[in-house]
Amino acid sequence: MKLIRFAVGLIAPAFIMAGSMTHSAIAQEASDLDDVRAANDAFYRALSARDLGVMWKVWSYKTEIRHISPRNKVINVGLDAAMRNWKGLFAAFPEFRITCEQEYIRVNGETAWVSVIEKAQWKNDDGETETATHFGTNIFEKQDGRWFMVYHHGSAVPQ
Repeated sequence: MKLIRFAVGLIAPAFIMAGSMTHSAIAQEASDLDDVRAANDAFYRALSARDLGVMWKVWSYKTEIRHISPRNKVINVGLDAAMRNWKGLFAAFPEFRITCEQEYIRVNGETAWVSVIEKAQWKNDDGETETATHFGTNIFEKQDGRWFMVYHHGSAVPQ
C-alpha cells in the first residue's frame, strides 16, 4: 500500500505538469497564429497599397527568399529580385487591390504557412476594371521573435 501511495505521489504531479505545459503550448500556438495572421495581412496590405517600404519590412532579409507571382515567367530568388518584381507590378498597375478568402494557417515550430484564395482587382490601360482569382501560398519563418515571409507563390485558378 505504501508503494502504491508513493507511485501515485510521483505520477500525479507529472500529470499536473503535463497539463500546464499543454496549456502553455496552446497559448503559444494561439499567439503564433495571431502573429502569422498579422504578418500575412501586412503583406497583402502592402501589396494593395503598392507600398515597397512596407514590403521590405514583411520579407526576411536573413533567408534567401523565393517569390512566384501569376505573372512571373521565372522564380524571383532573393529579396532584391522580389522587390524588382513588386516595383514592376506597381508601375504596371497604378490601381491594384487584392483581398483574401479561405485563409488557412498552420504553425509548426519556427515555420508557418498560409494558404488563401486571392481576389485581385486592377484597372487596365483603358481604365476598365479587371479581376483574377489566384491560389496563394505564403511561408513564414520566425526570426528574432518575429514572423517574416520567406516564400510567396500565387498561381491563377484555371477557368
